[in-house]
Amino acid sequence: MIKPDRIYRPDEIATLLAIDRSSVYRMIRNIEDPLPAFRPTGRGPLRVNGIDLIRYLDRRKTVPEDE
Repeated sequence: MIKPDRIYRPDEIATLLAIDRSSVYRMIRNIEDPLPAFRPTGRGPLRVNGIDLIRYLDRRKTVPEDE
């Protein structure tokens, strides 16, 4: 479960979503609708706010045609 008040590393997101870490970086680099990420120290590793991850995933929800 993704917690909105938590900050996640790309490898943690990959584990939560059961995808490869490179896919998370692709989501971050997506030109049309990137997953918002930041570097806490300006030069360190990327981080993603939980609320931003939730919003990103909500925008991509699909409804099966059978419903």
